Amino acid sequence: MKFRNIFWGVILIFVGVLFILQNLGMLHFDWLSLWRLWPVILVLWGVSIIPVNNWIKLILVLLILGASVTFMLNRTVYWESDRHNFELFSDEFFDDNFNDNFDEEDRRYSTQTFNIPYEDSSKFVELNLEAAAGKFIIDENGDDLINFKRKGNSAEYSYILKSMDSVAVIDIEMENASIVVGKNHKNVVNIALNDYPVWDIDLTAGAANVDFDLSKYKISRVDIEGGAAAIKLVVGDNYDETHLNLEAGASSIVIKIPEESGCKLSLESVFSGKKISGFEKTDHGQYRTSNFDEAVNKVYINAETAVSSFTIIRY
Repeated sequence: MKFRNIFWGVILIFVGVLFILQNLGMLHFDWLSLWRLWPVILVLWGVSIIPVNNWIKLILVLLILGASVTFMLNRTVYWESDRHNFELFSDEFFDDNFNDNFDEEDRRYSTQTFNIPYEDSSKFVELNLEAAAGKFIIDENGDDLINFKRKGNSAEYSYILKSMDSVAVIDIEMENASIVVGKNHKNVVNIALNDYPVWDIDLTAGAANVDFDLSKYKISRVDIEGGAAAIKLVVGDNYDETHLNLEAGASSIVIKIPEESGCKLSLESVFSGKKISGFEKTDHGQYRTSNFDEAVNKVYINAETAVSSFTIIRY
């Protein structure tokens, strides 16, 4: 019997048994962590082709699978920073930990607000937001260049504004990267932007719930890099060329673009599903809408995902 048949047969049986035990409640582990283990496939593939005895290969496979299961059974990820230990629980992660429902009488949660006045000379603005985990919302216009509101029990944010000629750069960072993520953690950030300048937005986050309605603004570029994330982006047709770059794992990604806008998509995905109706495939991982050439406004999407769902809706 060929070892290749035994090799993949053992893996399929192993994974199937894990699913059965999980569904029966006999084992409890975080399937969300599975996306972190996708390189194991490369390791197993390498084991299958090395020129050693088949029994040695089988033992190596079982050891690797055992180590992977041990990782998933550890449902809590510990982060250590600034002499503190922090916990990240992924069960009901977004629903329970990063929503905007607060008990107004709970004094554990603090608020922070700041605004940056708008200057007529600011024609182009780059917003760089570095954050840990939480919910981040952009859905309002404002008279100021930016209005920032945070509520929760995470560390506060600080900002630096740099201006030169017609370009303004806003860097927003957490003053202390130490953050506790769990059942009692809240971190909700609401941002209102001025709709006059052209915006570049760069968000770097951990496990995050990103809800950016950018349909009212002139958007040149949006970069989002996150871990396990729920990402919703809505772009309008207020600028002639918009670039969206996303990188995430174990995520749900939904992007809305106007039907009148032409769109090109470059998608690299591992164990991910996609729903991109209205696009035609031009090459491996390359798609475009039929109206791309004649469209006045164009949207370019570059996405890298693993164990995720990816959806584009034309509205």
